[in-house]
Amino acid sequence: MFWLMKTISYLWFVLCGILPRNINRSKVDFSKRYIITPNHQSFIDAATIYTSIPNLFKTLGKIELEKTPIYGLIYKTVVITVDRSSLAAKAMSFRKMKQEMDNGISITIFSEGTFPDQPSMQLQPFQAGGYSLAILQQVDILPVLYIDAAYRMHPSQVWNMTPGIHRAVFLPILPTLGLDKQHAIPLKDYAELYMQHCLDYCRQNKVSDVWEIAELWLKNNPFQNEIR
Repeated sequence: MFWLMKTISYLWFVLCGILPRNINRSKVDFSKRYIITPNHQSFIDAATIYTSIPNLFKTLGKIELEKTPIYGLIYKTVVITVDRSSLAAKAMSFRKMKQEMDNGISITIFSEGTFPDQPSMQLQPFQAGGYSLAILQQVDILPVLYIDAAYRMHPSQVWNMTPGIHRAVFLPILPTLGLDKQHAIPLKDYAELYMQHCLDYCRQNKVSDVWEIAELWLKNNPFQNEIR
């Protein structure tokens, strides 16, 4: 079902004239498991994760989509669904993600949880759940920027799509080794600042240079300074 979802996503993009480009992906060691944290701009991100991330992963998704005809059958197989209106359901989803990671599978989580109705230069406030899980499992966080998503598919108009290049930009990892649960919220805030800085750079400069810019930002703004 996972590979079927990847195939469907690629075919859909081709038919719509959307050309996925994965920048810096070769710099990531995908033999490791990660908490993968893309930014979230529109519904197209649900397909972009399958055209950008090469290895097997599970993603956290809304339970409502299980009811979609045909697609819902595939969706509930490849996605860990969550009912955000229920604390008990959210706790169950967290345990399921932990079980998948124990089996060596990466987890993809949109830290923002939602996206605005209009294209925005600013990230939405991050949620801490994915960072708590990364710390619990002691795995690295892999940030990814989908910088064209809102322009390929308008956030509030699903059928308003524009052909063109659709870029996924992979960033240097955020390690969690040695952190504990009290660091989840500071790490979440740090990741938001980091990704916003890189997103701002991509909007105004050559995207191919962002890896080096990201490394420089991490060097000049070490996470240890955030937790003193």
